[in-house]
Amino acid sequence: MKVAEMLRDGAILVPLDAPDLQWALTNTLRAVPAVSDESAMKIAEDLLEGVSGEIHRVHPRVAVALVESEAVGDICAAIGVAPTGFSGDEAEPDTGVSISGEGSTGASESGAEALLILVTSGRFVSMRDRMLPTLKRFFREEERVAPLLNAGSADAVRRVSGLMDLELHQSLLVEDVVEPVQYRVYPDTPYSEVTDLMIRRDLDALPVVGKNYEFLGIITTGDAMKEVLLQARVEERVGGGSSASPKEPTAREIMTRSVMCISEEQSLMEAASIMVNRDVEQLPVIREGEMVGFLTRGEVLRRIFPTTSLNQEERT
Repeated sequence: MKVAEMLRDGAILVPLDAPDLQWALTNTLRAVPAVSDESAMKIAEDLLEGVSGEIHRVHPRVAVALVESEAVGDICAAIGVAPTGFSGDEAEPDTGVSISGEGSTGASESGAEALLILVTSGRFVSMRDRMLPTLKRFFREEERVAPLLNAGSADAVRRVSGLMDLELHQSLLVEDVVEPVQYRVYPDTPYSEVTDLMIRRDLDALPVVGKNYEFLGIITTGDAMKEVLLQARVEERVGGGSSASPKEPTAREIMTRSVMCISEEQSLMEAASIMVNRDVEQLPVIREGEMVGFLTRGEVLRRIFPTTSLNQEERT
C-alpha cells in the first residue's frame, strides 16, 4: 500500500499547531478518519506512556507514530508539519523517540519537524517490522527531508519527491535486520586472545579484518574447538619429557577463509533461503568489502513471521 492510498482528505496538516509532542500527536490523530477528538487525546497520552503503539525517529526531525486502534478499518495515515517544531528541550524516555533531537541536519533552518502517524486495527508490531525500515531508508536522504520540512501547504507535502508513491509494504532488506558487528580481530592476533574474547563476550563467531577493516575470514566456535583439540593431541604426543611449547597459532592460521557472505541490499527472503539451503545459523553481511554485521536465523525468523502475519491480515 502506498502512502497516498493511506491518506484521506484533510489528513495533511500544514502548518501543524503543536507546542509539544503530545499536542502534535493529538492534532495529527484528529485528522485520521474515525478517530474522534476524545479518542485522539487518549491515544496520544497512551503513546507517550508506551501503550497502544510506539514512536520512532526515522530522521532527527521526522517522527513516526505507529498506533493500534479498533476505530479504523484499513491502515490510515496522517502527516503534520510543525514549522517551529514540537520536541522542545525535554526527553520522553518511554516513547522510543529522542525528543531533544540528534544534532543539526541542515534540512531546515527554522527547526521545523514532521510527524507521520500510521493507524491500524491489526497488530502494530507487524506494521512496525514491515513499514518502519522502509521509512527509515526513505528519510535517510536529506533531499527528501528538506522539502517536507519546508512545505508551506498540503499540496507541497504531496509534491515531495517519492513520498506519495512510497510503497510501505516493500520487502525487507538485509540492512533492516543486520546485527552490527561489535568485535573484530586482526590476522596476527594470538589464538589465546581470540578464544578469550569469544568466551568472555559469549560470541559464536569473530570476523578477521585487515588494516583497512577489509573482511579476510571468520573464526567460529567450531574453529576454536578444533584448535583446542589439535593442541591437546600435540601435548599428548610430546609428553612430559619436553620443555618446548608448540608455537601459538594466530587468527590467520585458524580462520575460515571461504565464507558465504551476503550484501545489505539483498532481500531478507533471499537471505533466508540461503541460510536454509546452506544450513547455517548466521551469515556475515558485507558493505564494500567491509563486514558490517551478522544476519542470524533467530532475527530473520522474528522479522519474517510478523511480515507473514501482516500479509494474512490484509487478505482477510
